[in-house]
Amino acid sequence: MKPFTYIVPGKLAEAATAAAQPDTVLKGAGIDLVDRMKERLQTPANVVHLLPLKDELAGIAAQADGSLRIGATTTLTQLEQHAALANQALAGLQQSAAMTATPQVRNRATVAGNILQFTRCWYVRSEAFHCLHGGRGPTCLAMTGENRYHAVLGWQDCVRVHPSNLAPILLALGAEYTTLLGKQEQRKKFAELFPAEPRAQNPEHTLQAGEIVTAIHVPAQPAGTRSAYVESREKQTFDWATTACAVRLVMDGGTIAAADLVLGAVAPVPLARPTAAKLLVGQKPSSQLFQKVAEAAYAGASPLAHNAYKLPVGKAIVREALEQATR
Repeated sequence: MKPFTYIVPGKLAEAATAAAQPDTVLKGAGIDLVDRMKERLQTPANVVHLLPLKDELAGIAAQADGSLRIGATTTLTQLEQHAALANQALAGLQQSAAMTATPQVRNRATVAGNILQFTRCWYVRSEAFHCLHGGRGPTCLAMTGENRYHAVLGWQDCVRVHPSNLAPILLALGAEYTTLLGKQEQRKKFAELFPAEPRAQNPEHTLQAGEIVTAIHVPAQPAGTRSAYVESREKQTFDWATTACAVRLVMDGGTIAAADLVLGAVAPVPLARPTAAKLLVGQKPSSQLFQKVAEAAYAGASPLAHNAYKLPVGKAIVREALEQATR
């Protein structure tokens, strides 16, 4: 690992000032960052440590309007176990936090870290390969290489997948996020955190250098809201999703009055599927309806040589998410 200056700020304002320095990265738990630094894929001159800023960046608070403010450095365990998530409306968020990695990782990993982590594509993460997304090669090597875990939807010139468990359900719930850049605080729609065109030259997120995510905001959900998050994996624990689906339904009696559906682990960004979700509106839950929605969710998919299994598995995950949300 290349030597670097380790900065431990006492206040968020100090962290923002330090983050503005050239060649500086931000660190929460560092579960993803430290791996990349060990491999010399990222060699910053300065690392700003955010975990000590618990008063400003950690914790979950219910707001007067019924929304939730989730601090950026809140751990996944804290999110999973918080009483505010113990209801049908936010069940999907609790489920996504509970199934991430292992208990040991969840005790350390942060909400912002999970959302902003780098893709797990082995080509871009290895010094042995020079790929387009890493800025060291002319093409996406996974397109014609080993691509079992790569994208089947939403890709252009790079078939990486976004690895966050939390991002799909937060997108489905209509979340927002706040950031601090220097002295300027901004609040934006959660969808704006990800590039509209996930091309190889674009990073996993739209943050500017030195911009700190400070909190995630989950709006109050309408009466009758139910949510669910389901993913497929090769192992039951300490594994990455091969496909995932987050759904949010608003029930009016036995009828679905509103719906959102977001896929994970199958595209370079968490992928909202509004056309598929629209098929649910005004309908009563049924196996036939859920099958139709699952087919629509994967419409236009372009599997690669080794990942066509993601289509039948992914459709089954969509159906299971819908079944869980309507039980």
